[in-house]
Amino acid sequence: MFKLFIPLLLTVLYIQCCLILSQLIKQCTEKLRISKDCGNKQIAVQCFIRDYSFCHELVLLTEAALSLQIFWLLSSHFTIIFVLISTFFGFYNFSVSILDVENSTFSVLQGISFFAVMFYASQVESEDRKLRNEVKDLAFRLKLSTETKECSETLLDFINSKCHQALTASDVVQFRKSLLLTSAGFLVTYNLLVLQLNAP
Repeated sequence: MFKLFIPLLLTVLYIQCCLILSQLIKQCTEKLRISKDCGNKQIAVQCFIRDYSFCHELVLLTEAALSLQIFWLLSSHFTIIFVLISTFFGFYNFSVSILDVENSTFSVLQGISFFAVMFYASQVESEDRKLRNEVKDLAFRLKLSTETKECSETLLDFINSKCHQALTASDVVQFRKSLLLTSAGFLVTYNLLVLQLNAP
């Protein structure tokens, strides 16, 4: 029973990390919006650079620590979902250990975890994209004035020097919302195709 809890615990840990990271990036975006009305733009830009650098380091640390584990976790979850759907459509006439009464609850939870991990991990990339749009908007406003033109260039140089923040599963897949829809579509389409081919 203990081995069934481990994937779920890792999933909860990873989702918690994703929530924290996306929230930190969201706070950076909010501070950047507030800084538009700030009198001293240079200090506001320096504060943003400090805050975003911290977020960027955290994303890199999370990626380094959990990327490989998440790859194998998602592979496991995907296999479980595949077996669940295939059994639901009646492709298996024999008992599969994963579908025993004792393990069925954990199988369903792991199936849900597959999509939950992808959804929450994609939030990091989504928030980073919003932040970068906000940076470009502020940089454009700052460029309009000769007094703040230097701040605009500093801001753009900084954000361009940082790679887009998107979590991956061992650099094999990058978590975006499109991946979530693609995975769901693949599972349903493949099983419906097999169902069609097996029809009498």
